[in-house]
Amino acid sequence: MKLKKPLICLPVFLTMIVVFALVSPVYGQRFSAAVTGGINACQIDGDMLAGYDKVGLTGGIRAIINFESRLGLNVEFLYSQRGSRPDIFNPDYDPDININLVYAELPVYATLGDWWQEEGKYYKVSVQAGFSYGRLINARTFDYFHTSDMNLDKIVPFFNNNDISWLVGLSYRLGPHWGLTGRYTRGITPLLSPAKHNLATEKLVSYFISFRGEYYF
Repeated sequence: MKLKKPLICLPVFLTMIVVFALVSPVYGQRFSAAVTGGINACQIDGDMLAGYDKVGLTGGIRAIINFESRLGLNVEFLYSQRGSRPDIFNPDYDPDININLVYAELPVYATLGDWWQEEGKYYKVSVQAGFSYGRLINARTFDYFHTSDMNLDKIVPFFNNNDISWLVGLSYRLGPHWGLTGRYTRGITPLLSPAKHNLATEKLVSYFISFRGEYYF
């Protein structure tokens, strides 16, 4: 089953960018930006599948406030594909279930930098931690395993439109303009809450690992 949702978090992101740009000069902070793109390796608890077999695209823009210390404050607006699927190399081992999710994602997080590069004025390595808000804009399932009311195709309308997650990550700068980031993101709010809708199925919780390249302006 396929389900589409309206996109509502772009105005929120644009508002935050304007606030960042206005506030930064007042307090002596340095405002910068980057574009990012890569992949998500995803899975979902409760779907009878195991492993980070679902691979999706992720990409967007990142705004950064660099304080006069090792700390930074970041906000991103991302297109993010998530979900789950049977084992890539042994598809007959898992139930024939595919969950394809598309989110507009708004991560907000702090970074702590190390290994300062005087030429270019940046930290070569930084760790990150924070939270992310995601808005479900497209959901599609193919469930050829369940034949009862537990069939995922029937419960897509009950998927949670809003996703709150926590995240941790590590970034490595290759130079003044290029960098790499690895990040782990795990849902706090479930994708599906059976008790809330009186459904005879398992709770679904999404989580994924992101690998991406970044270009800093």
